[in-house]
Amino acid sequence: MGKSKKEITELLEQDFNYYPADFWFYILSKSWPGRIKVLLLYFKEEKVCEIKIKTTYGKINP
Repeated sequence: MGKSKKEITELLEQDFNYYPADFWFYILSKSWPGRIKVLLLYFKEEKVCEIKIKTTYGKINP
């Protein structure tokens, strides 16, 4: 919490996130039937304001 986008990219790399967006995601794991576990980061004024871990199938929805 409170880390800047620059700090996050240094820790986790840029991946496929659109830098100006207020929502980023990182895939933590994938399983055979299509289940994925995702780290969701929400930004407010360029700082992380909320963190979630979500398990889903298919498309990632914030």
